[in-house]
This record gives sequence, C-alpha cells and structure tokens, in this order.
Amino acid sequence: MKMSHMHFMGIGGQGISAVAQMVHAAGQQVSGCDQQASATVRALQQVGIPVQVGHSPEHLAGVDTLVISPAVPALDPYNAELVAARERGLKVMTWQELLGGLLQDKCVLSVSGVHGKGTTTSMLSLALVDAGLDPTCEIGAVVPHFGANYRIGKSQYFVNEADEFNHNFWHYHPRLAIVTSIEFEHPEFFASYDAFLDAFEHFIRGMDMERAWPIAPTLIVNQDSPGCFDLLDRLRDWHGQVVAYGINLQASSQEGSDDVSSPTSYVTKPIFKGSNRNYQANFEAYDVRLEGETSFRVRLNGRDLLEGKNVQLQLPGLHNVQNALAAFAAAATLGVDGDVIAQSLASFTGNRRRFEIRYQGPLYIDGQPIDVMLVDDYAHHPTAIAATLEAARQRYPGRRLVAVYQPHMYSRTITFLEQFVHAFNDADVAIIADIFPARERDTGVIHARDLVARMALEMHFLRSGGASVLYGGNMQATEKTLRRELRTGDLVIIMGAGDIYTVTESLLQAREQHEV
Repeated sequence: MKMSHMHFMGIGGQGISAVAQMVHAAGQQVSGCDQQASATVRALQQVGIPVQVGHSPEHLAGVDTLVISPAVPALDPYNAELVAARERGLKVMTWQELLGGLLQDKCVLSVSGVHGKGTTTSMLSLALVDAGLDPTCEIGAVVPHFGANYRIGKSQYFVNEADEFNHNFWHYHPRLAIVTSIEFEHPEFFASYDAFLDAFEHFIRGMDMERAWPIAPTLIVNQDSPGCFDLLDRLRDWHGQVVAYGINLQASSQEGSDDVSSPTSYVTKPIFKGSNRNYQANFEAYDVRLEGETSFRVRLNGRDLLEGKNVQLQLPGLHNVQNALAAFAAAATLGVDGDVIAQSLASFTGNRRRFEIRYQGPLYIDGQPIDVMLVDDYAHHPTAIAATLEAARQRYPGRRLVAVYQPHMYSRTITFLEQFVHAFNDADVAIIADIFPARERDTGVIHARDLVARMALEMHFLRSGGASVLYGGNMQATEKTLRRELRTGDLVIIMGAGDIYTVTESLLQAREQHEV
C-alpha cells in the first residue's frame, strides 16, 4: 500500500474501525473523527489512532485520502468536512471500497445475509485459526478471542463480513460466499424486495471465478431461509458450486452404517437440477437440543461427520445453530477436520453485544439487592428480536424475561411495525425506548409511543396474563423505568443497534460505585 495519510470519518462504526486499525497496523498514518465519543472511539485512541469528536474541515490538514462511512453522506450530503475534502481534490472513498482494495490477491471468504453475519464470520474465522490456516479477518463486532474486530494473518485467506446496505458488498469478490438468510431489510435504501434480491444476485455473480485457489467458486446457502431459494432461482445459470445447510428438528439420533472415509475431504453434490426447491441439505444439523443447553450433531449428505459426537455451543438458540452450521460447512469445504471445527465452535463465547452476558448477581435498587442477569444484544430487526427472546426463553425457562429495546431508524420501525408488534411475544415485560435515528432525521411520521400503543392492543402479547409493555423514553428515562420494574430472578436483555448499551453501562457503573 502506498504511504498516505488516511482520515476516517465516522470511525466509531464497527466495520470502519476494523479497517482503520488494519491500515494503521500496516504502517499508514491514520486519524479519524466521529459524531460522539464511544467505547469504540476510546479503543481506537488506546491503540494510537487520534480521534476527534465532531466533524470539521480542520481535520483534513495533511490528509490525502478521506475514508467515510456510508452513513455520513446519507445523513448529511452537505457535511462541511466532506464538502471541503472534495473541493480540495482529496481522494474520497467508503471504507468498503478501501477494504475491497485490501482484498486483492487474497482468497476471500465473505459472509453475507440479513441475520447472523457477525457471529458466523467469527465462528468461521476461529475455526480457520484453530486449524492453522492463519487467516486475516474483518468482523463487524469485537471478537473476545481476538480482543478486537479484526485479525491480521499471513496466509492467502481473508474472511470478511459482507453487508448489503448501499451495495457495500459489491466491492468484494469472494471465492467462497455464505448467505445466512434473505428477507427484506434496509427500506431506507432498497425500494423493494426485488431490488434487495438484485443486490445479492449481483454480489454472487461478481465472485472470483477465475483465480487458481485451492477451492472451487462456492456459494453456501441456508435452506431454511425462503429468501435463499429466491436467490437460487435467479442463479440457475451460475457455474459455481452450491452447498446447502439446514436443520432437521425431526431427525432421530439413529445413524446408518456409512461413515465418511476422510473427514478432511468433503465432496458436495449439486443441490439443484430443474427445480431447486426439492433437495436435501448437504450439511445437516440434527438431534438439536435447545433447552438448558445448545447442541447438535452434523451429517454430510446423510453421513455422520463426528462419529456420534455433539457440537456444543455456548450461545443459545436455533439461530445460533444455523450460524454454527454455516461456519461448519464453510470450514469443512476448505478441508478443515470436523473435530477441529467442533472444538472451535464449542470454545466460542460470542461477539460483543451478541447475547453477551454482561453481569449476573445483585444490583442495588434503592439500596436493596435484586439478583438479575444482564444481557446485551445487537438485535434490531423483528426476526432477530424474536429469535433472541425465544432463545433466552429456552435456555433460561425459569426466569422472568424483561426486554429493553431501542428501535433503530424511523424507516425500519414504520416498515416493519406489524412484525415488531409480534416480535416480543416471549417477553414478560417489554420496555421500548425512543427511536435511534442513525443516518436518518425525524420527520414525525413514527414515534416509539406508536409501537408501544400497537403492542398494548395485541392481547396475545399478554403471554402470562401479567405481561406489560412500557414506553421508556430517552436513555436516562429508560434506565429509570427498568430499575422500577426489576425483580430478583429477572433475565434482562437490552437490545438494539444504537446507544442502548449505555443503559447496561450505567447499571454496572452504579453497581461498582455501591460496592466501593
């Protein structure tokens, strides 16, 4: 990489902060700015990247390349810092464009899909690390095993999380691509579901089909996602290898007599000829257990891969079985031994803010100890919220479940309003905070109170006869409401992609001050 001074605008985001740190580690001069201070900003400053809060043309002194988050022009196309960079003739690019350049000459393994990208990317990355393949990795969340949201390796493999918003993943040309799920998302950018599918089709058709890598061009899809079938319908003339994975909840643990002769030589068979809706998954999770533990067994084309052993997960929920199976399929396709993959999956504790258990024990409310479990989670789409709450109910059946949710973006809230109303059915108490605007401005069309009112009208929400939905307000008011509602034994899940995590931080800070 040619030496330059790169300034990252919106550096507090997870993806852009990972790329900034990778470029910094490569010896580039890096600086950044963001609208507000955050844990990510503090972490960047600790590794030696100067970050300023706020935007100003003064930040561009000595800069020759401005790297931006797509949220910057989406929120304010006339941002003074951005306008000044263009007027001065600086090179301006998104961090996804920059990452696309870093991926050149690498065997790229991209994880895409509406749900589970970060967790699946981390699981696959760790499996390859444990197998000695030494990949470079870019992930949209901090991975505790790495202590960061990236890893720099020395091999030909580069694992990255590929986001569809703004057609960001069009900058990547992977040799192997995972699609975890497809359903309509990002209504602020995509005009329709067809436009959403167009983006994924373009991404797959842009895969690396020509280079001489150890694996054939491979698409790995989730057969439990109807949207993945819609994608495959568009790819009938695509010439790469397609591998499917899926969950069989009815399968017994009885096995046939056939074994896989070589666990490091996985040969897949085509999954569609004619109608691609009639096939069995190449990789199948069965004998799935979700209550009190999360485990499953794995078959490849009907043959047991682990000699009767289970894959154990520390993360709860069927959705994490899907994530793990996707990572298993990708690592196995690369030739990693099944036992190594299983051990790696068992050791994975989860990414930051992905069902992250932040605290178990007493919180002091008005001087009285209340024993609770606090969980932080990134879920902000109704499907993800429902899956997270269902997983919590299965793993911790005896606890009262309190969901604290901050809606993310006005467009998402109004587009999926009916789905949000039903997403909290597994909660005993739901507290809805004010909408986090992200890259949007409030036009007055939708308010968090509207969601609360709709939820309150739905009788099915009252699952136990004593369930309730409450309006939280801003972060301080939401924390106050939560404190008032807490009881000993509660499992509290604080969810959203905005700054709702500050409620958790405030509760933990208050606990520490009480102990002092």
